[in-house]
Amino acid sequence: MTSVSHPQQTDGSFFISIAPLTSGNYSRIVIVDRIHNPSPSCFVIYRKLGLITNCCYIYGMKPIFLIIIVLASLFTQGQQGNVASKVFAWNDLIVAKDSSTYYMKMAHGPTATLADLEMLVVELDPGKSPHPALAHPDVEELIIVKEGNLKVVTKSNSTIIGAGGVALIMPGDAHTFENTGKVLTVYYVIRFKTKTPINIERGNQAGGSFAGDWDNWSVQENDKGERRAVFDRFTALFQKMELHVTSLNPGQVSHNPHKHPQEEIILVRKGTALVLLGDAAQKAAPGDLIFFSSGTQHALKNSGTTPLEYFALQFQ
Repeated sequence: MTSVSHPQQTDGSFFISIAPLTSGNYSRIVIVDRIHNPSPSCFVIYRKLGLITNCCYIYGMKPIFLIIIVLASLFTQGQQGNVASKVFAWNDLIVAKDSSTYYMKMAHGPTATLADLEMLVVELDPGKSPHPALAHPDVEELIIVKEGNLKVVTKSNSTIIGAGGVALIMPGDAHTFENTGKVLTVYYVIRFKTKTPINIERGNQAGGSFAGDWDNWSVQENDKGERRAVFDRFTALFQKMELHVTSLNPGQVSHNPHKHPQEEIILVRKGTALVLLGDAAQKAAPGDLIFFSSGTQHALKNSGTTPLEYFALQFQ
């Protein structure tokens, strides 16, 4: 993070410092209590602000009131109740920091077909890992890299994937990640927990955990643009999980408005989209994630002048 100088405070106020990251167009906001904890790691959140380099100060605010404001913001960001069909916009994300990792919550809760769905973004500085090797006993985890390089370690396998790379982690498989590059790595984490029992043997017979890079996905041209097949397989949790990348030419529509029982997640990589959600429409931009719940009528249109590229995931 680019350093920003601050005048010394003598009244016990908090200050908020804002500095641009070396990668991307969003900024870290660091809230510091100089009296009770002068360390800048006291509490950290991010909000996408563009390349802002000035500082602003909050005078005379009691610590408890500032904490309430911050926690209320983070609570609002977290999804309560069933995850709704909507566009989760990159620009709206708030980033928090745990002991070693910056992360942005997108949604967390049950869905029509899942006991729990968690979607978040993780940011790793060079040389950092989000956690030591661990295994989720009843959760599958899908990783999609937005930018940078990510080393994926599962069991005895180790693979480095870049932007557009994908990893799928089966329940019970110990795994960890590491930023092996020299710039910030940003990746999406999607965790699934089903209402039905898991079948570890089924997942292992279908190939188990794996990681693959963008160049692994073969390209097929069509009358609307391009399609890259990533995988279509059984997993420990699902009888079918299918992931592909679609590239739509300007003005093209993915398909006629339709609905289906399986739920679907869209991750926009490039371009802009007009997203039909039931009777309404929302805009989507690069970095946005879209969730279609079971039975939701939906479609995507390339509303821009350049190709619209997105990951499309279905599971049942």
